[in-house]
Amino acid sequence: MRELEAHDFSVIVRQTPSAPNVIEKSAAALEAALQKEADERREERFYWICACIALIDLATFPHLGFVAVICVFLIEILALAALARKYADENIAIAIDKIVASICDKFGWK
Repeated sequence: MRELEAHDFSVIVRQTPSAPNVIEKSAAALEAALQKEADERREERFYWICACIALIDLATFPHLGFVAVICVFLIEILALAALARKYADENIAIAIDKIVASICDKFGWK
């Protein structure tokens, strides 16, 4: 029987990677374009959610009492903060987090 020979992979390791070829460059460009498109779609989705919430608020707030409006507003701010982390730009998420922090400070919530 033939014995298993140890394979010498040092030849592969010693080879230095060459400059990226045309296929690798185009793949990287396509990947960057796809990521940009996905980010823009997520951000647009967040803006649509905000617009729909504003329209629903305009329709329902006149029929609610003052306390109910404040409660709904606080819940919506928390929901928008969570959605902003997932869908929106980092700057929008930071701004909403600052709004939530200032509301918590005014009411003494920590």
